[in-house]
Amino acid sequence: MEHGEFVQAWNTGKLLVDVDRTKALYIAGAKNLLPNRYRYAHIFWSWIWILTIPAAFVVMYYYTWWAGLLILFFVTPIISKATKRSAMQFMIDYALENPAFYAAAVEKGVIRVRFKT
Repeated sequence: MEHGEFVQAWNTGKLLVDVDRTKALYIAGAKNLLPNRYRYAHIFWSWIWILTIPAAFVVMYYYTWWAGLLILFFVTPIISKATKRSAMQFMIDYALENPAFYAAAVEKGVIRVRFKT
């Protein structure tokens, strides 16, 4: 499928795009593979996710144990999952913007495009 067809079909809601999460996370964090706006957003939320773990222990120590456990067992996994999903969405967004990235992403198996049935 050509890039123009891809954009048109995506805009009309006729496509399903599967993204390889492992490859998307690698590309989102790597230099020079995505524009900086995507890379910096991914790095920022990755750090927020990582820093919620020590923050939970600080809250447990200085505030209450149950609030720290809530952060550790609910907030941390939610941010982690959202960070991974956003990396996958970055692949779709940039593929819509850049025909060269779209072609490379399809060729390398980062995204798989299929029509809805």
